[in-house]
Amino acid sequence: MTEIITLENGLRIVFENSENAKTCSVVIWIASGSSYETPETAGFSHFIEHMIFKGTKKRSALDIAVEMDEIGGYLNAYTAREATCFYARTLSEHMPKALDILCDMVKNPRLDEKDIELEKGVIKEEISMYEDSPEDICADTFYENVWSGSMLGSNILGTEQTVDSAAKESLAAHIAKFYVPERTVISISGKFDREKAVEICKEYFADAENTGFELNPTSAEFNPCTVTIKKDFMQNQLILGFKGIQSGNIRREHALLISSILGSTPSSRLFQHIRENLGLVYSIDTACVSHLKAGIFTVCMGLSAKSEEKAIRETLEIISEFSETVTEKELARAKEQAVTGFVMDLENISSHASRNGRNLLFYGRSIAEEEVIKNIRSVTLDDIRKTASEIFDISKMALCVAGKVKSKKKYKEIINSFIQGSMQND
Repeated sequence: MTEIITLENGLRIVFENSENAKTCSVVIWIASGSSYETPETAGFSHFIEHMIFKGTKKRSALDIAVEMDEIGGYLNAYTAREATCFYARTLSEHMPKALDILCDMVKNPRLDEKDIELEKGVIKEEISMYEDSPEDICADTFYENVWSGSMLGSNILGTEQTVDSAAKESLAAHIAKFYVPERTVISISGKFDREKAVEICKEYFADAENTGFELNPTSAEFNPCTVTIKKDFMQNQLILGFKGIQSGNIRREHALLISSILGSTPSSRLFQHIRENLGLVYSIDTACVSHLKAGIFTVCMGLSAKSEEKAIRETLEIISEFSETVTEKELARAKEQAVTGFVMDLENISSHASRNGRNLLFYGRSIAEEEVIKNIRSVTLDDIRKTASEIFDISKMALCVAGKVKSKKKYKEIINSFIQGSMQND
């Protein structure tokens, strides 16, 4: 059972106490991500995530590391398109120390100029590392093009130019704008001293200013396109993308089940036919990527350049017939996989803390496990068929390939040839 406390300035704290647990997880969610940036500040959310670990007014970076190690705790963070998440996990008796460290880091980052200059090199190395990865460079380029004109499609890491432009003043201005009560949720799950947790949260955040800068999600229009990235990779990476379903929409459950049936499990249609039966790819997977005001459905493949044309044609054939051929048996299997995966994930205390905080930040409420399971169980075969028909419009599909690529013209010819062939067969 969750409990939500809202401080006078709008900051929310969500608790889920489990008396049988021996550990506690603390998560701080901030609605600061790449989608809220500008071309000039691209990557600042991620840069600040790094700087949060560089020390506070009363703790050095070494102090933070030593104090967490002394209690055997685990501390980490990540930046996404719509939020930055800081989290810690420790034994229940050490919750006050872990929460104090995490709150201090988020509320009082030092932003030392020497640390900023050093971290620029670290982040630029991170950017270079991603550019050497077929999966990462293909995905990043895909998002930049299908969501062209929206910061939702921008690279979370930013660019070398925007990283170089970061300064103490500009990072502090970003924190002042985004690290505010209305855009912050603290989530604590496991076994812990509730009163002590409230006391620590108030100590750090009760005096934070209520600025009125509430969450306003970024939207993006889907742009069908064909993009190639020429790289000397051993294997090509290819993404087929369609306009998907945004989060918070009940049809997202449909899309997740479609993904399960189509390509995200070992028994799925694409995995069994394209990989197992035909051996055209090393890997193939589908994903339903959902944000507050936009969504994408993708098919991702790792394959050789010589296998691309047949793999694309075979994949499009399976996709195009999906809405008419999907069966009750496949849907029942997908539901069971979805429910089992969801329930098993929640055996983890950290998953509870992360989920509770995210739901409160993005949707303004705690969403009961029973509600999620009910939504999955209630999806009908007609729901799946209607949503699949809406998503899989091949004439409005995007394609991105990285590696030893063909010409854009050739990829367009493959797709147009398939579309024309399908129209003739109809």
